[in-house]
Amino acid sequence: MSITTTIDHAHGMIIATSGPMVTDHDWLWLQAALRSLVDSGLAFDQLVDLRPVKDCRLSPNVIHLSSKRPALAPGSRQALVAGDNLAYGMCRMYEILSASRSLKIEVFRGIGAARAWLGLASGPQPEVAPNKVAAHMGVVTIRS
Repeated sequence: MSITTTIDHAHGMIIATSGPMVTDHDWLWLQAALRSLVDSGLAFDQLVDLRPVKDCRLSPNVIHLSSKRPALAPGSRQALVAGDNLAYGMCRMYEILSASRSLKIEVFRGIGAARAWLGLASGPQPEVAPNKVAAHMGVVTIRS
């Protein structure tokens, strides 16, 4: 799967968008990428868009493992958006398992509700270049 991670400095937001399949490896890669950004001092809110997922191959064990060390800075919020029923269920499991850490994690079916919860306008997302890393007007994009 291809995961695109966009850092929008203007809005203080990290936006991760999945491809049509998500696996344990993809989820762990995403968690590690987000954690490295947080560890480097980037305390931005996060929008994880899993709406493109049509084939969810996440295991409960990996969700449980990743919930033990969520990739979220103190005071930041993480919105997960999933349309696929299995992906949505796995995200809810992640949210519930992470709740004991008093983190601000919410799971949504629609992007509009997630963006509103994060305080973002419902307008278009920043465009990204097709290369591995692109920077333009405060937006940095990293592709897996």
